[in-house]
Order: sequence, then C-alpha cells, then structure tokens
Amino acid sequence: MRGRPPPPGTGCPAPGAAGYGPRVPEETLAAAVAAHPGWYHTIELPEGVTTPGFCDLRPFAGTALPASFGGKRVLDVGTFDGFWAFEAEKRGAATVFALDLEKGTDADWPPNTAAENLAASEAQGLEWGSGFALAHRALGSGVQRVEGNVYDLTPDWLGGRVDTIVCSTVLQHLRDPIGALERIRETLLPGGELLLLDTYSVAMTRLHPRRPIADFRPAMPGSKFTWWVPNLAALRGWATTAGFRGPGEELTRHKPLRGAGAGDHLVSLRFLAP
Repeated sequence: MRGRPPPPGTGCPAPGAAGYGPRVPEETLAAAVAAHPGWYHTIELPEGVTTPGFCDLRPFAGTALPASFGGKRVLDVGTFDGFWAFEAEKRGAATVFALDLEKGTDADWPPNTAAENLAASEAQGLEWGSGFALAHRALGSGVQRVEGNVYDLTPDWLGGRVDTIVCSTVLQHLRDPIGALERIRETLLPGGELLLLDTYSVAMTRLHPRRPIADFRPAMPGSKFTWWVPNLAALRGWATTAGFRGPGEELTRHKPLRGAGAGDHLVSLRFLAP
C-alpha cells in the first residue's frame, strides 16, 4: 500500500521539541533501550549503551559509505531505526533526511503473506518509528524524519534535491524496485550519487555473471517480506533501467545478514544520476 505524501517541510523535531520529548537522561537510557520491543539496527548510543539490533551493520558501514559526507544533503531511504542516517550525520553531512513509512502496515508486503505479517506486527506491539525516535533523542541528533512511501517521493518533501541517497535493503522488499529507483533518481541533483546497499544472490551471480536474473521470493516457502533477490547483473540493471549511469562502482561486499536466505549476501554499489 502506498503511503500518503507528508506535508512540505515535515521532519523530525530537534531534541526537546514538541512531539519528540526531551533528550533521554543517561541514567534511564539503558532501561529505555531494553524496554523497546523490536530493535532492527544495532546503534551505538551514549554512555556505552548499544541497541540489541537484529542486524549489526557496523562492520559493513566502514567500507559501504564514504569517510566523509562533508557539507552534503543526504537522504536515507527506508531508515527504520535510523542506522544509516545517523552514520551519515556522524560523517559530517550538512543535512540528513530519514524517509520511512508512516506505519508498518503501509509496507509493500506480498499479498500471499500480508495477513500473516499484519497479525505478527500487531502482536509485537511495535510503534513504527519509535526506535528511531529513541535513538534520535539519545544522540541529540539533527536528522529530519520524513514520513511517506518511496513510490511517491519528490524533492519537495526535502525542500529540494539532495546530493546523496542511501538506499539499504529496500529494493528486495518492493513489488516495483525500478519504479522506486526512478523516484530516487529524480530526487538527486544532477551528478548526485546513489549508494545502493542491497541483497544479491551469490549462487545466481556465479551461474549468470552477465545475464540479469532474480529469484521471485513470494512463491518460495518461508518467504514473508521479500519480493526479489537479484544477481549482481540484475541489481545493476535495475539502476541503469531507472536512468542511473552504469555499470555502478562496487564499493564492498558483506557477509549475509541475520535471517537472510542461503547464499544471500550484501553489496554496496555506487551510481550517479545523469
């Protein structure tokens, strides 16, 4: 389901502003983190507190991102708990936006598992964006959260085009990854960069190093949230089909994420907008 566009200028208030509350006192931070019902990202917070994330991307970040975003406007697509947005902020970005859905039920779930996913989401009791809000307060961050769907993304949501967009493990969960990439391209400045961090199939890349091919996961037993797992040729092809300059510079590869399918690894590719 496609989310509604946010009003112009929608963003995350500064620490202490109405709607986000005061910065979390250090003496209560550990308890607040422990009480949160569902951390996806492992994020280092003040006073030695680290969120117990399902996925620890810290070893990947050092090579997947540039050492500096100095002075740039950066957008993190599909931020969830905000790991990549906060990493961009630490690397000196002038402004960082973090795009996510207004609520989890707006996710582009395959229809054959949507009811099951909805029931599991309601049972967990996780308020969408609450992990981001807690980490944001703890870090005293200036990252601006923007609510909406990548299918509807426009530069107006961000007050204009941005220099860099980070899109991490989003495309595999979309029915139409190329449509999403078109919106991303149109949100970048001419010559702006897309850092595409996503899952690819090692086996299919070895068998078909040049032919674009992807697994269709909704038809596979046990797959609940994923639409596609491409080989590297297909992942590059999605970006170039959407209008990015190819073939895409490979920055790094990474071991499988926790819970990934057999042979599914991560890659970081860099593309430029025309």
